[in-house]
Amino acid sequence: MSVRNFLFLTLTATLLMVRSAAAQTEARIQLVQTGIADLKSDLEYLVELSPNPALRKAFKATIEPLIDSFAEGVDPSKPIRVDVVIGKDLTYESHFPISVFDNKKMPNFLDNLKGMGYEVIPKGGNLFDFGQAQRRGVPPKILGAMRYANGYASFAPDAARVPANMPEPTVAIQGLLDKKYDIVGSMKNSGAAADIAARKANFQQLRKQLEAGVSFKRNEDKNEFALRKLSLSQNLNEAERFIVDTDELLFGWSTIAATKETPGKGRAEFSIAALPGTDLFKSTQVLAAKPSYFANVKLNADSAISGRLNFAIDPLRVGHLKDFYTTVRPIVDSQIDKRATIKDADQKKAAKEAAGILIGMCQDALQLATADLFLDLRPAGGGKHTLVCGVRVANGKKADELVKLLPRVNAGREVKLDLQKIGEHVSLHSVAVPERRLAAFQKLFPGENLIYVATSNDAVWGAAGVNAVAELTTAISQAAEPAPEAVDPRVVFFTAHAGRLVELVDIVRPEPQKIDEKLSKDEQARLKRQEKDLETIRQLAMSATANCDAIFSGEVKKVDDKVVGSMDVSECVLKFVGSAIAEFSKAFN
Repeated sequence: MSVRNFLFLTLTATLLMVRSAAAQTEARIQLVQTGIADLKSDLEYLVELSPNPALRKAFKATIEPLIDSFAEGVDPSKPIRVDVVIGKDLTYESHFPISVFDNKKMPNFLDNLKGMGYEVIPKGGNLFDFGQAQRRGVPPKILGAMRYANGYASFAPDAARVPANMPEPTVAIQGLLDKKYDIVGSMKNSGAAADIAARKANFQQLRKQLEAGVSFKRNEDKNEFALRKLSLSQNLNEAERFIVDTDELLFGWSTIAATKETPGKGRAEFSIAALPGTDLFKSTQVLAAKPSYFANVKLNADSAISGRLNFAIDPLRVGHLKDFYTTVRPIVDSQIDKRATIKDADQKKAAKEAAGILIGMCQDALQLATADLFLDLRPAGGGKHTLVCGVRVANGKKADELVKLLPRVNAGREVKLDLQKIGEHVSLHSVAVPERRLAAFQKLFPGENLIYVATSNDAVWGAAGVNAVAELTTAISQAAEPAPEAVDPRVVFFTAHAGRLVELVDIVRPEPQKIDEKLSKDEQARLKRQEKDLETIRQLAMSATANCDAIFSGEVKKVDDKVVGSMDVSECVLKFVGSAIAEFSKAFN
């Protein structure tokens, strides 16, 4: 696909989503990128971090020409602003800084648009209709309005959104630019009762449009259709609270290039505050109100992967999960019937029983109204590791039945039950790693072939690796200590070495299945491409993170009535990001 064809399709898709919105109170998300020059600088830095010399050439060969093709006539030194406006419809207002608007003697913005298949029709003064070119003799399809003023070309679905007296687009975003992010977004809502009611009413109209777009597909399983409808409905419930009830949202990303004194890194930050008294506000108030069941379990400072989640689930989300578990159960059974790696009838029966127990445990855990778990993968010397993890449940002893079923699901999973008691109430079992998983398992746990599972009424635990039982026993003992008086304000925190994370995922990821030849050729091609892309990403990650400190870490915590979060990415992880950008830019050659 040529660069111009790609840009034509992208811009067409974007502008077809731009539809008129009623002039009532709307939610507005302002997105700001500091300029084409900064974008090119960041991408060049990322791509040239790649350990693969061939991929490092991609910036000059493909990525920079792609950007330049899009940016003809655009001032590279000034910020680009896009407002996502959410009312009765989803609309956009886009503002591009212009260096050369219309000059036949040099590359200019109008010719660039025409080169991508668009028509700009003068409407008087600095106002234009903006349309998609049609075949010869057919008038262009009008997509919206464009006004050239204040050094910016501003696009919107209609002229009313780009009025003649519109202010210079950077005036409203100066506060965001002052924060010095490379990319930054913000939403600020009025807390007036009438405005909240108007946003809610508008969103209900948008919801009707989106739900009307969900239709039954030919040959689609009725249960999968039910899940698609449920997922959309639940996502819209969450989106409605976010759009209607947010007081102020801020998020930003910075790519920080290396200097002689410091390595490069990436950092993301966000904060969100809800309007007092709203449902979203109530959902944030339950966060960090109670200590984690695992609050006393000590995580190692030098762990390869570690983290804790203590997320209180409010009533809306409890209801969502109840409906999800009920709806997904028949789909799981259907997928088990279809799975080529589960062959005989007893295997399928056991797999369904195991799935039923697991889903039942998830349903029981909803009475706790919290997702509470931890994981700690720590180095043990010589390339070896120890893993200890745990999850809070309402009835952990049900997991005993799940462990018993494993040999029927897979004959390679030899199980030994009730190896010992840890304390008075915890039972310890072992599960042998199947032969087909052993190579992946022993990348992290050389010489080991057992996973340990411990169960009690309150929790299910797991362990593997060097001194696994001893480390697990210590963690269980620590968890049994009285809860700390001060509640950790962190809802979630983690640190991870990217390479070790890929290896951990390799242990548990589903095995690739033979593609069903009954599927359409397009669907078969899509599945093959998807599997190929996943393997490409895996290989890029392993190559980029080998022999370096590929750490990323983050946290989300409650600070007064706000929820704030951050994530830091080491330069070594940025090598993977740059490699991935370079690899997938090949599609635009």
